[in-house]
Amino acid sequence: MVWDGDATPGKGAFAERQAAYRLAWVEALERFSVSGVKSLIALFLVDHVLATGDRGVIALEGLKRALEHLYGPLSSVALASQIYGFQNALLYLSVPLGGVFGDWLVGRRRAVRIGAILMMAGPLLLMTRAFLLPGLMLFAMGAGCVKGNLAAQVGEIFRDERERRRGFALYLAFLNAGVFLGPLACGAVANWLGWNLGFGVAAAGIGFGLLLYGGNPTPASAMPSAREDSAEREEDARAHTDWFRLIAAIGAVYLAFAAYEQSFNLVLIWAERHVALQLGGLTMPASWIVSADGLMSILLIWVAEAAFRWWEERGTVIGPAMRIQIGCAACMLGFLLLAAGAMLGHGERLPLIWLLGFLLLVDLAIVLVWPAGLALITSEARRRQVGLLVGIFYLHGFFAGLWVAAAGTLYERLGPARFFLLHAAIAAAGVVVMRAGVSLSSLFRRTAALPPAFSS
Repeated sequence: MVWDGDATPGKGAFAERQAAYRLAWVEALERFSVSGVKSLIALFLVDHVLATGDRGVIALEGLKRALEHLYGPLSSVALASQIYGFQNALLYLSVPLGGVFGDWLVGRRRAVRIGAILMMAGPLLLMTRAFLLPGLMLFAMGAGCVKGNLAAQVGEIFRDERERRRGFALYLAFLNAGVFLGPLACGAVANWLGWNLGFGVAAAGIGFGLLLYGGNPTPASAMPSAREDSAEREEDARAHTDWFRLIAAIGAVYLAFAAYEQSFNLVLIWAERHVALQLGGLTMPASWIVSADGLMSILLIWVAEAAFRWWEERGTVIGPAMRIQIGCAACMLGFLLLAAGAMLGHGERLPLIWLLGFLLLVDLAIVLVWPAGLALITSEARRRQVGLLVGIFYLHGFFAGLWVAAAGTLYERLGPARFFLLHAAIAAAGVVVMRAGVSLSSLFRRTAALPPAFSS
């Protein structure tokens, strides 16, 4: 285990909150850059690179031939979806690797700095167009390294489980501030000043995050003086780990994100073609849909936390397993709404309210699923494993990226309505998986409590 030696200790709840806010700001800027690039890449590929021919883009022709060997002839939309999906999968596959890198090799703070530098290099290479694919690879690997090591530090700050869950809700709020501002800034600059400068804004965002992180203290619970208490808490948590619920939660999160991730890919392309993106006489860039997603998530976080506190004060505690089930159900309803809109459109552009209703439901899903799942993972992990296990949690993005890549070949075959119904079914499967995990956990506890003669 590598311990960073430049940390400064803090005391009590104030120090915990101060450290959490600092890390949350850095995560906001990381997500500003990630969401800015994600909001541009599919549209950039379809409208600019592939529409004008892919000549001059290193390795793109070879990649296209390889993918067509696997999937058959690919349209521009299908090829763009494949590239987007594989890039997103690489990003999240890099998270557990980055966690191991930080846990065992260089320390989490150095791992964050190295990842941020790689992230800056990615959009700068995208500005050249010729190095589009190497730029996407560097950006994905850097973002993966930053994600796991930042979230692991947040999980270590809090000693109380309820405060940890609220800390991750705060972290999610800042994260979604980045999701809101990144596409808004990068999309506007790309739309009015050119794609190159849009990617440049993304590089500047993570650069500022790196400067901010330079003065970030390691949380007090990571200090040598706190290692003994931390180790005792870890042993207690490990002794009471509920593996049925834990594995089911990870599976449900994976399914929820497999559906949700289409919000940044084919939903954007569908909305650009089938939704009236008019707001006060202004035609919005389709990439601003991602900003609306981030803004709505921020508002829903505060609403959800206020509602949960209200219920807790009246004796009703909605635990993480139930939050995950409710979230998966909301995601299912969002895609059902989108499917209904696609069926009722009859070739005319749908009012913007259909898209906003979809975003409200799928954002509520993530507001419920993400903090509950991540708080559960970090509370169960031993400290020397927390970076790796957070990385396994973040593999939801890897598997979602693989699904997005594969689903790109289905969109035009199925048509929008049946495509969205398929994703509603995926989200519904998350409810079933989490419910099954809770049921198996209860059955195991009842069996374990029986005398030996009855438990065999």
